[in-house]
Amino acid sequence: MMPAKRALVRWLAALGIVMVSLLAAASASAAENYVNAQLPWHEAVLDAQGKLLAWHQPEKNRGYDKVLRLGWDFLEHKVPADTRHGTGLKIYLINSVYHPDTLQGFNWQHNPAMLYAAMVDSLLGWYPYSADEEAIRVVREMLDHQLANGTTPADWEWASVPFATNCDDEPKYGRCIQNMPREFFGGIETDKIGELGAGYTLFYEMTGERKYLEAALRSAEALAKHVRPGDAEHTPWPFRVNARTGEVLAREEFGGNVVASVRMFDELIRLRAGDTTRFQKARDMAWKWMLDHPLNSMSPAWDKWSGYFEDVPKSTENVNQTAPTMTAYYILTRDDPAAVDADWIPHVGHLIDWVRRRFGRGPFFGAWGIDEQGTLDGHGCCSRAGLGSDTSRWAAINAMYYERTGDTQAREDAFRSLNYATYFAGEDGRVSCCGRGFGDPYWFSDGYGDYLRHFIWGMGAVPEWAPAAENHLLRSTSVIQRVSYGERSVEYRTFDAAGTQVLRLNFKPTRIMAGGTALNERNDLREEGYTVQSLAGGDYVLRVRHTKSNQVSVTAR
Repeated sequence: MMPAKRALVRWLAALGIVMVSLLAAASASAAENYVNAQLPWHEAVLDAQGKLLAWHQPEKNRGYDKVLRLGWDFLEHKVPADTRHGTGLKIYLINSVYHPDTLQGFNWQHNPAMLYAAMVDSLLGWYPYSADEEAIRVVREMLDHQLANGTTPADWEWASVPFATNCDDEPKYGRCIQNMPREFFGGIETDKIGELGAGYTLFYEMTGERKYLEAALRSAEALAKHVRPGDAEHTPWPFRVNARTGEVLAREEFGGNVVASVRMFDELIRLRAGDTTRFQKARDMAWKWMLDHPLNSMSPAWDKWSGYFEDVPKSTENVNQTAPTMTAYYILTRDDPAAVDADWIPHVGHLIDWVRRRFGRGPFFGAWGIDEQGTLDGHGCCSRAGLGSDTSRWAAINAMYYERTGDTQAREDAFRSLNYATYFAGEDGRVSCCGRGFGDPYWFSDGYGDYLRHFIWGMGAVPEWAPAAENHLLRSTSVIQRVSYGERSVEYRTFDAAGTQVLRLNFKPTRIMAGGTALNERNDLREEGYTVQSLAGGDYVLRVRHTKSNQVSVTAR
């Protein structure tokens, strides 16, 4: 090795980073050094202990930030209009998958309700982090198209609720529901009503536009009307239904991400919107079923997390990781997890471990990849690399579990798997669901909506992972409606007068105002005030609790 190259390697090692690519360049081998053969977009970056780091500037914690910026830039500026069928609509409005070369629609079925719900979650993290106004426009376009083209008629049995699917590049939704002929019109998936209902509610809180709240209330009313106690063979709502008649399609009495509807009801009840008495009854019935069955080791339905993906035929033997990880997310995001689940620590710990045992791929340099779904005989989807979306969600849940419990193994698993998830994103903003070798690799859900949000969730739980020497609002218990960043200041407005926020700052905050009142520095946030934590390198973590005003400013004198 030449002296200059030896010096460079020593310098990188001093930072705790070893680039596998440098070692490869110094060897006689011409082979690339990837994390695995399915992820050929970046050479592996390892720390001094041989553990995986993000591929972009990990020494400055900019790997997650890079993926977020690539993904949002792609959605805002690179997704083309449809030219195959002349609709002129953005591809994400009419198709779930885009072609790797033309970026045109590339799948028989779209999954709009799930995608748009996940995009709201991603926006609620990204906008406070970045102040990117253009991202709001993208998500509004999605929700408005669903409202205009993807809602059941008001005189149907399941009235005024979102359709979960449409056929290849069709602007109108409601066809191509699984298990039925493609021309059949009127199929819905009940869990997607809850998912998008929650999305509508939160977007209302961000924008103040009542049409989104009204759409959420119609979704809640339909779910409250049709809720049932459920048992080991019946979820609180059937999974796939003929919305016109109420008939259960293909006898799918069991399945779906039930907790999505619980989350929607919780938020509407908190807002005191609609028939909250009826919503409370439905919410309690559904959550009791969750505790009595999929979370109960004595039930035949323990860990029976089946039914979710729109393109998967009926099979209660095919289980997935979305429902358990989103159940864990729901529990961990409550103000007091014990208030909804007295056994939340072992329950969430079990869900984390069950997903890893059932769907774990690797480990790859200390990082677990998480696959999507499958049966015990090995049939399922999708890749020996796992999926970027499912890996990053599992990682984010680990980070949140660590924050709540101090479980350091969960923190380590979260860090390595979030790092691993960055390798699914290319420098051009195209994010592969599953790596090389999968037939339809570029999904808007798996590459954007249900991917980008998880990096913000992870940094909100562990602010040390946010970019060094920058200013970012990482998390808020109340939706952020407006944020602006100055050189040594951050100002923001929340939906609620009361809330708690987490920020990482490159300056020491000395004056925090809520409305016209200066908040006091405290040792904890049991009362209104703020705490400041010093980080290595001169950055700070600021946590703010305000109770009387939704206008907050953070400055350094």
